[in-house]
Amino acid sequence: MPDTVLPARAARAGRSDTSNDSDRGEDDSSSEESSSGREEEDEDDDEESSDVEQSESNSASVLATSGITYDLSQLDSESEARAFVGLTGRFDVVNCRSTPTGYDFQLSDQPQVHIGADSSTCTCAVFQDRPDGACQHIFWLVDQLHGCFLPTPRSTEVSLTPDGRPDRLPRIEDLLKGNLISVATQLKWQYLREEEDGMTRTEKVRDIFSAFNRTLPEDTRRDLTETTEQARTAEECVVQGDFEATMFRLAMHDDGVFNSLCKAMPAGACAAIYFDKVQEHSRRLLNDFDRYCATGELPTDPVSPGLGVEVNDVVAQLQRSVSRIEVNIAARAPHGSEGAAEALVSLLESVVARNNDPLEGNPLGRQSFHGEDEDQRNLYHLLIGSVETDSETDARHFVLHALDALPPVDLHQCANRLRGILRKIEVNRAPKPYLLHLASLIRIAESAAAMGSGQKRPAAGNGNSGGYSKRTR
Repeated sequence: MPDTVLPARAARAGRSDTSNDSDRGEDDSSSEESSSGREEEDEDDDEESSDVEQSESNSASVLATSGITYDLSQLDSESEARAFVGLTGRFDVVNCRSTPTGYDFQLSDQPQVHIGADSSTCTCAVFQDRPDGACQHIFWLVDQLHGCFLPTPRSTEVSLTPDGRPDRLPRIEDLLKGNLISVATQLKWQYLREEEDGMTRTEKVRDIFSAFNRTLPEDTRRDLTETTEQARTAEECVVQGDFEATMFRLAMHDDGVFNSLCKAMPAGACAAIYFDKVQEHSRRLLNDFDRYCATGELPTDPVSPGLGVEVNDVVAQLQRSVSRIEVNIAARAPHGSEGAAEALVSLLESVVARNNDPLEGNPLGRQSFHGEDEDQRNLYHLLIGSVETDSETDARHFVLHALDALPPVDLHQCANRLRGILRKIEVNRAPKPYLLHLASLIRIAESAAAMGSGQKRPAAGNGNSGGYSKRTR
């Protein structure tokens, strides 16, 4: 920002000049001789005016929107300009929340301000260009927050330091402890509870890292469990010989690194990549199982190292994949629901297509894995069941419970495929509760266009307590 005299300072200088002009005018009206005397004193008046202006510039103050008057004399010209813009301007807070390292405030024009125990940071370009001093967003936010805790405006000026902190007021992070919800209510800001945010910072960082490899975040280096409870400097984040661990720590403890990673790999991209990976893992697992049944060949690159492709292993891994998708639909909302629907429906189609004895007709003449009968190695029978299946298997409702968590508009895109699945499992004599549950999902999917994505889903006819996220997509 250019080094200019602030409007408040210019006004005061203007008042001083006006006062001098008035005095000189009175002298003119009293006698003509004062004209020559005034000319002789012009040089002295100029020097005095310069001294007054300099004095005013050194004691600049501004009345903020909170009612607090701030002394800006301790700030350099650039910080003073930033402070004036922030303290006399207006910004909108979209939401706020508590974090392990302090408090986050998301502003409507994209920047996010973080108030921590040691410093405050902002993601705006002004702060990133000069992070050693507060930006206009920090000056504004700290003033707004202090205004909530002061019953009446300050009668004396409060000096501001370059980092945006008033020097004679309590530290704002101390005032906010246990009070952010009431402050958000008073200022009409949306407060995000931890469960609404979906993922912790550790989970978000691991999610971003896993987006660059084939591994799911749940399986990505479980030793990377860094938290922000104990602060680390950049130097303390270094793990000798381990670049990934070093970057993980930096992303956990340095807001700038974390925000840059989030910009490079935003939540929507992470969600799409995640559900694509789950779908690909399920496809590879089923192909490995088919190959193993036909040739006895074990996969050289198993989907889940340490787990085999025996029928029980495959069933467990597929059930785990569905559970992960269901959990991530909620955690990643409103992102990725289309990818989740595609992954779930594709998996259900693949299992329905495998209603057979996987060892039948194999070239090796193998009759059994471990002495089981054909139903005990039939993936369809094990995951969906049949009319003869006990009630415990009926209650499982493989894939369908996860589909319950999706918005109807995403089910609508899969309505024809779901109806095709229903026709097949009716022929395969699937359990009646399963057929009713799937039929209910199809009705919801086919009526989604008329309902609109903003309406709530009607209760399922089979009594299952489904439901999708109420957040807008």
